[in-house]
Amino acid sequence: MIEIKRLDKSNQQDFIEFNRVIANNLQNSKWFIPFSQENLLHTFDEGSSLVVYGAFVDGVLACISLFDTNWAEFEEVALAVGETIKQKKGAELGGCMVLPSFRGKNLMLEVNKALISVAKEMGIEYFVATAHPDNVASNRSLQKLGMEQKKTIIRSGEYLRNVYFLEL
Repeated sequence: MIEIKRLDKSNQQDFIEFNRVIANNLQNSKWFIPFSQENLLHTFDEGSSLVVYGAFVDGVLACISLFDTNWAEFEEVALAVGETIKQKKGAELGGCMVLPSFRGKNLMLEVNKALISVAKEMGIEYFVATAHPDNVASNRSLQKLGMEQKKTIIRSGEYLRNVYFLEL
């Protein structure tokens, strides 16, 4: 059974363990910008700018994705789309991860569809997202979601990323 739901403080330990497993099983460490320990501990705090969803398969957290509404966190990516983006309410879709044993089942697509629905309810007008150019699965997943690749940038001075955009 697959259940897609918003994660909260009660899921924090699952979230932390999930991130540990992903970090320890990366095909290429350059594909993933890890959460800091502080971010892992405060993701579900009241007032957080993050909305996190997960797919549970038979009770196991198999996939997570989130969006961040804090402009300061995604300004560099948003501005890669164009200066006029500042006039709209946006968010960055990110933290898109699937445990190795659950890949290829379209879980990410379904979780991200749920995030789009929630974002629209919150008045979000667009999503930006990034993926390493060599991470075929992530790029394909963003494209299946209807996102359009705009350009390739070096994010935070060290992470090569394709920048995607989706008008909601």
